[in-house]
Amino acid sequence: MLSTKAGACSYFVEYRLGGRGTTQKRMKIGKHGALTPDEARKLAKEELGKVARRVDVAQERKAERAKLKAGTFRDLSESYFAANGKREKTGEWKSRHWKETHAMLEKSVYPVLGTKVPDAITKPELAGLINKTKAHSHSVARRLHETLRPLFGWAFASGAIQSNPMTGLPCPKPVEARDRVLSDEEIKALWQAVTAEGWPFASVFKVLLLTGQRREEVAGMRWREVDLDAGTWTIAKERCKNGKAHTVDLSPEAARLLDPLGDAAAPRLMRNAEGKEDFVFSTTGRTPVSGFSKTKARIDVRMREILGDKFRPWRTHDLRRAAASGMAALGFQPHVSSSAS
Repeated sequence: MLSTKAGACSYFVEYRLGGRGTTQKRMKIGKHGALTPDEARKLAKEELGKVARRVDVAQERKAERAKLKAGTFRDLSESYFAANGKREKTGEWKSRHWKETHAMLEKSVYPVLGTKVPDAITKPELAGLINKTKAHSHSVARRLHETLRPLFGWAFASGAIQSNPMTGLPCPKPVEARDRVLSDEEIKALWQAVTAEGWPFASVFKVLLLTGQRREEVAGMRWREVDLDAGTWTIAKERCKNGKAHTVDLSPEAARLLDPLGDAAAPRLMRNAEGKEDFVFSTTGRTPVSGFSKTKARIDVRMREILGDKFRPWRTHDLRRAAASGMAALGFQPHVSSSAS
């Protein structure tokens, strides 16, 4: 570990390629504070392992930095995801968080900044992008800031950019937690309104309300997760927000909605051409159902017709709280209903 005149300390690894008599080289591992001594030793051991395999690690890092500098923002971002969000051996996403974050950049950032040189991206430019996103969705704007901050921090630490444009750029403040719960009258109106939708959204929204699970979890439901005989639906850990698989008990009504032989589902529940288990709610058998925004707009129109002046705006996520509230009213213990809140 070496320190500067200002007192900052950094960890380095020193090595020779070819043994004694060859030039000694040094490569920075990281700063003290950002790394603990144990972490620095572990990283140094990994780098020296490469040296033992005749890899010039300092030159390798120099080449990586040059590659990052020469590429576009999209190239830089993909390198960031490969280094942090994917498993080294398989290339699979480490979690749903990383996959969804990548999808957000593809949709909101790449069309605007994708082809730009990273060093040419300015703080006002990023602030404008975040504020524009905020006008449509406050939560997405926060997620965007929370994604760009570590990405540019990684790029700066890697030497790919000369300065970090995210430094000092404030994150949008969190919105107040919602506590909207649909009333019994609203739930009755919702049930009538979604029934008019027909397949697949009539069943999707009813299952959302009956199970209290997240929209993405219901929309992405697969046959392999459902056991109608046992009345259970086990959501795979890769599809859960907390990364842990959990089993949902299906009420008789929810099970009926999923029964391929029942009146509500047949004959529209699809399996792929090979007969393998696939998405339950799908119009193709290969991709999950989509188009929630337009569907909800139609449902709102019908609910307004039913409720009149009593109609209040609601979000799909509010159905989770409505389910939890209903469970509590029926006497379920908090640890049972909390999965729907």
